[in-house]
Amino acid sequence: MLTGDDQRTSRIAVMAVVFFLVFDFTALALNIWLSKKIERQAIAINLAGRERMLSQRMVKALLQLRSSRQAKGDVSASLGELKQTFDLFDNTLQGFASGHETQSGTNNPLFLEPVKGDAARKIVGRAQGLWDPYRDKVATLLAGGAAMLDQTLPVAIAAAEESNLPLLRLMNELTTELELQTQAEASRIRVYQGSAFVLALANFFWALWLYRQRLHFFGRNHDMLDEIINKIAASVLVLDEGGAIVKANNTAERMFGYRVDELTGFLLRNLVKGDKQNQRGLRKDGSSFPSLTEKNEVTLDRRYLCIVTVLDITQQRITEAHLSSLAYHDTLTQLPNRLLFDDRLRLEVAHAQRRNQRLAVLFIDLDRFKPVNDTYGHEVGDLLLRAIALRLKRCLRESDTVSRRGGDEFTVIVTDVCDYAHCERVATSVLEELSTPFVIDGLELHVGASIGVSIFPDHGEETHVLLGRADESMYAAKAGGRGRICIYGAV
Repeated sequence: MLTGDDQRTSRIAVMAVVFFLVFDFTALALNIWLSKKIERQAIAINLAGRERMLSQRMVKALLQLRSSRQAKGDVSASLGELKQTFDLFDNTLQGFASGHETQSGTNNPLFLEPVKGDAARKIVGRAQGLWDPYRDKVATLLAGGAAMLDQTLPVAIAAAEESNLPLLRLMNELTTELELQTQAEASRIRVYQGSAFVLALANFFWALWLYRQRLHFFGRNHDMLDEIINKIAASVLVLDEGGAIVKANNTAERMFGYRVDELTGFLLRNLVKGDKQNQRGLRKDGSSFPSLTEKNEVTLDRRYLCIVTVLDITQQRITEAHLSSLAYHDTLTQLPNRLLFDDRLRLEVAHAQRRNQRLAVLFIDLDRFKPVNDTYGHEVGDLLLRAIALRLKRCLRESDTVSRRGGDEFTVIVTDVCDYAHCERVATSVLEELSTPFVIDGLELHVGASIGVSIFPDHGEETHVLLGRADESMYAAKAGGRGRICIYGAV
């Protein structure tokens, strides 16, 4: 029979095991929650980037209307393009401001939640202030149709010329702010994850302390103690002075693939290899797994024992890799995204400063990509973007970095640039690769690109200046006609 103290200690031990499981599942739930939050943030970042592209498309549609009107041609297609772009831009901006239904990058309905944080809300508020008068003039044009173009089109174009560039800058600021929010959110949740893990370990060691206390009553409580450690989700190994295993729980049997009786007398160093930063458990079948080991020394009846816990952290590593991929890579092309590109640009600029070298930033915007989406659908468009990513990587060196900025925009870092001619040769090589027809699902597709270039340190020494000037140069290349290269300074 167990005494009252024994029964109370048993209940506490069971509670310790229950709390350990609760903390363990809490850490797992936090991982899942963080994945979903980063996914939502990634969608918001992509939509902010898309707003920038939509603003340019509205300007293009207005200019096409003017050209068609002057040529006395059919304006219905241009009006349709303007209406589609106007509605998508307006719905998305409303979503950022107060929540609204819009369309995702794959053309599916999506409810966009309002942005959070004072800085992001202020940026959206400023964007609305610019957009509202611009919106009214474009809405008046669309309501009047072709019959009223002579009166409404000049007013709408004037509003576009006044508001387009400030809107572009605000959408860039919003994208950057959302990226900063994502980084801050990820850091905060990782603190929660770490706290839950520490609490789980602390609770686990509490359970071990209770186990040590119960060892004094091992003879009459042997079965109960075995039941406790066998319920623990980590391997528990009891070692003697020489490091040989004298007892192991059932989890150790499952984790390492040895029977409990086979583990008896085994040396810990034959089961776990490496240091704390890169530790691996070794299974009987020769396979291994990433592990985390903690040791707790005790003395029982003047006999030294070491209680070792071994955790299989395979799932944790998979989750961390998945979160890292979500945060730093474009899910469609697997290229680095804006976050990773900007980090690499800061690093390469620092290297170039130390070595007194040049580097170039290429801002690439695809030509004739939208007609592919409109004609053949987004599935073909996505396959085309993947093929473009492969070609870009193929025509650049390993030391260069290519990323998808968003939509049909890509950015490239070219290191060790000798001179302007070297930079122009690289850009020309990229242009030729993208001008070669693509064959997607049996379709021959023709796209091209307009490329803007800025060079460090000639055109700036800060990353945001280099990117901004490459972006400006790309728009200058667009204005000069498709399939052109423009180096900053020639703008």
